[in-house]
Amino acid sequence: MPLRPIQRALANLALGTGLLAACGGSLPIEERIITTRVLAVRNEVVAPLFPDPEPDLGKRCQALPFEGVRLTPWIATPTGPLDLTGPMGDPDFDPIWIACNLGPGQGLFACLKGHLPTTLADIPVCPIPSIMDDLNPMAMTLPESPSPCILPDDGKPDGFQDFIVPFAQTLLIGGDIEITMISQASRDADATPTAECARALLADEVDLPDDCLLVVSRVPIGPIERLLALAEMFGVMLPPELGKPPDPADIPDSDRNPRIVDFSVTLVHEGKGTELGPQPKGAVIKAELGDTLVISTSAPAGDLQDFLVPINGGADGNETQSETFNGSWFRTWGSLLSNSSDDVMSRNEWTMSIGQQDEDETPPDGRATLFYVLRDGRNGTDWWWISVEVPLPPAP
Repeated sequence: MPLRPIQRALANLALGTGLLAACGGSLPIEERIITTRVLAVRNEVVAPLFPDPEPDLGKRCQALPFEGVRLTPWIATPTGPLDLTGPMGDPDFDPIWIACNLGPGQGLFACLKGHLPTTLADIPVCPIPSIMDDLNPMAMTLPESPSPCILPDDGKPDGFQDFIVPFAQTLLIGGDIEITMISQASRDADATPTAECARALLADEVDLPDDCLLVVSRVPIGPIERLLALAEMFGVMLPPELGKPPDPADIPDSDRNPRIVDFSVTLVHEGKGTELGPQPKGAVIKAELGDTLVISTSAPAGDLQDFLVPINGGADGNETQSETFNGSWFRTWGSLLSNSSDDVMSRNEWTMSIGQQDEDETPPDGRATLFYVLRDGRNGTDWWWISVEVPLPPAP
């Protein structure tokens, strides 16, 4: 039986699998990119309220109200990363971003799902938060931003989406912002346009067009201790049950994105290895059919953070947990030694020979692409990709 649309959308982000096929038959293996798929959405604070006290660490993915956040999707296609801008300002990617305020403990899509069925016309545009208007010490109640709401176009033809985090009671008591992205996958004449993808999802239809790009992600808000300090700084009276602002030394660090700092390649041809060294994102390497790329990638162990997790909703205090690296590998063609890794320093092998479920003996048009996504077990994400060009045998 087909998966419901939101099950497919959640799998898209959480597992990096894209829209899943219906049950029955030969399911595509996770590592193989055969359609346009969203592999990850990265969020980072790009307009902080205050200078980062630790600028040498990864960018924050956890934000405070009134801070600017950038959402960056990473979308893979069978020919490489999707061009988010497109030639002549005519992008394949044409997203709608819907923000919804998740309550404490709510899972992804719980917020928007609770408002379905609805239509785009019935969802307001998110207002731009203002410290002067929203942090009014004389106000008798805390503001509540509309939820759900459509993030306004930031006017930048760059494939990103920038927005400012609202100041809302739900977010002050431990909530986060749920982000739903809906887009067409191409501008081909027979492709489903973004508006139809959105209509079908918001109508809560069981089956969605398979070529729609759908993904649900989370922008974590906090830490709550820093929110309390922020409110006190502006003289805002918060509910006493939220507690008092702690000493600055006791405020935990925000959740940050991990960083891939090295992506090195050794090319093995007929049993002999040649070190090509570190490769930039998007590097194109020349190889022969049958060659193997031995890949080593690393991230700083110091990027792994400890964090507190409430026990029984906080009734029994908190316990300390630690982030762990989880790497996922994807390819458009070829054979991978493994499609996952879990270490600060990871190693993999990618061989230029037909892989499982590949349909052609050679990569289409002589080029294959490898995608790597690194997650830290919470909300942090980073990625890399390289391509290989191989000479094709002459046509018969």
